[in-house]
Amino acid sequence: MSDSDVNPNSQTSGLFGNRSEEEVREEKLKLIEEKGINPYPARCNCSLPISYVLDKFDELAKSGEEVVVCGRIRSMRIHGGSSFADLEDESGKIQLYFKKDEIGDENYKFFTDLIDSADILEAKGYVFTTKKGEKSIKVREYRLLAKALLPLPEKWHGLTDTEIRYRKRYLDLLANKNVKNIFEKRSYMVREIRRFFDDRGFIEVETPILQPIPGGATARPFITHHNALDIDLYLRVAPELYLKRLIVGGFEKVYEIARCFRNEGIDREHNPEFTQIEFYQAWADYNDLMKLTEELFAYLVPKITGDIKIEFEGKEIDFTPPYRKVTFRDLLIEYADLDIDNLLDEEELIKEVVSRGVEVEKGWSRGKILDELYKELARPHLTGPVFLIDHPVELSPLAKKKEDNPRYVERFQLIIAGREVCNAFSELNDPIDQLERFKEQEEARQAGDDEAHRIDMDYVEALKHAMPPTAGFGMGIDRLASILTNSHNLKEVILFPTLKPKED
Repeated sequence: MSDSDVNPNSQTSGLFGNRSEEEVREEKLKLIEEKGINPYPARCNCSLPISYVLDKFDELAKSGEEVVVCGRIRSMRIHGGSSFADLEDESGKIQLYFKKDEIGDENYKFFTDLIDSADILEAKGYVFTTKKGEKSIKVREYRLLAKALLPLPEKWHGLTDTEIRYRKRYLDLLANKNVKNIFEKRSYMVREIRRFFDDRGFIEVETPILQPIPGGATARPFITHHNALDIDLYLRVAPELYLKRLIVGGFEKVYEIARCFRNEGIDREHNPEFTQIEFYQAWADYNDLMKLTEELFAYLVPKITGDIKIEFEGKEIDFTPPYRKVTFRDLLIEYADLDIDNLLDEEELIKEVVSRGVEVEKGWSRGKILDELYKELARPHLTGPVFLIDHPVELSPLAKKKEDNPRYVERFQLIIAGREVCNAFSELNDPIDQLERFKEQEEARQAGDDEAHRIDMDYVEALKHAMPPTAGFGMGIDRLASILTNSHNLKEVILFPTLKPKED
């Protein structure tokens, strides 16, 4: 029997007349308080999770040991002198049996008249099995721990309105069990990522979220103001430049699971605040990190999903190494029929890109144009996992140039189901080259590209003290969680996604 099969106020309709559910519950709250009972006590006496009671049920029944459980009432069934309620905590659900002869007339009437579905209850009693074979607790004493003034969504219909689900995640978690499973998997995934890097000698660190110069990624930052210092600060778009300062300082393997903020649009693959892991390893290049990335996914995917192969959006994705590698140039030749080596003139490049149906905005740099061309015409075709390697230098102001072709850099992105999940490269450690690229980025920003990098002279100074050959890697936790849980929107794997305020 579901919650919707029982009118939660049927037993008290005579007391409260024609009132809304919320009004009835508020009136019950007053009656409870008038009895001198605190409807929101600070302490409870819960001794066992419900799952333990169910697992050890036969032993508890045999010993006659009294148990105390706490949880939320999910449904109630009132039958004259005896009643039932389903009580649920995080670990499981069990049936409670209330008998007037057992708990007394006053306590029984309190339960039938003033307790509702969704209330939080503490129950003490003995386990037994009903005639229908259901494991239950015969309640000897009970106590209200929290009165619910609003009902839960009807279980029969579920909570399917996505707008409500994202705005009121607490209801989503209560109504849809699969949602809770997704976030448990996400938590487990982050824990295993930490384990993977900890076991390989990396140290976890923390870097500033408030930064005087936003750096480490091409992104529009959020700006704020610090009153005491009277300066503007930016929410970090990436922890990269601070993590590489640590490599200069002598750490050789560092990582951070970082909350980052980018003032960008919202869609199924983007949220203005998101979580990523970035790590940096001295004495390594991007080839070393491709091998480490394959090791990471070969370790992580079976841990989370139970198999090295998964299904996402109707396609099978096999994470068994090795992964295919394709250069940025070759990918555009394949899917855009365009060889960017033959298009050095910017006007000619724009003409060719526009002719392929890709819009180009005024002020876009060559790198921005090539990136949009790739995202529109090539990336959607990549099921992966596939390493997209050797990006144009204009796209990668922090990556080291390829020695055999300085128009490209030693960089890779891991593409899965048409989504960029990882971004990594051999780090640029030449301070002179870095300053020149910062200047080029600043020119692009002055021309209208508000996602371009700023000049960070403190970082350049750090590089002047010499950074060893280093490779760095960034991976979106939200995006990976959506793939490994077969969720088609990042809002499904972010507990509280950013939403437009709802007008009253």
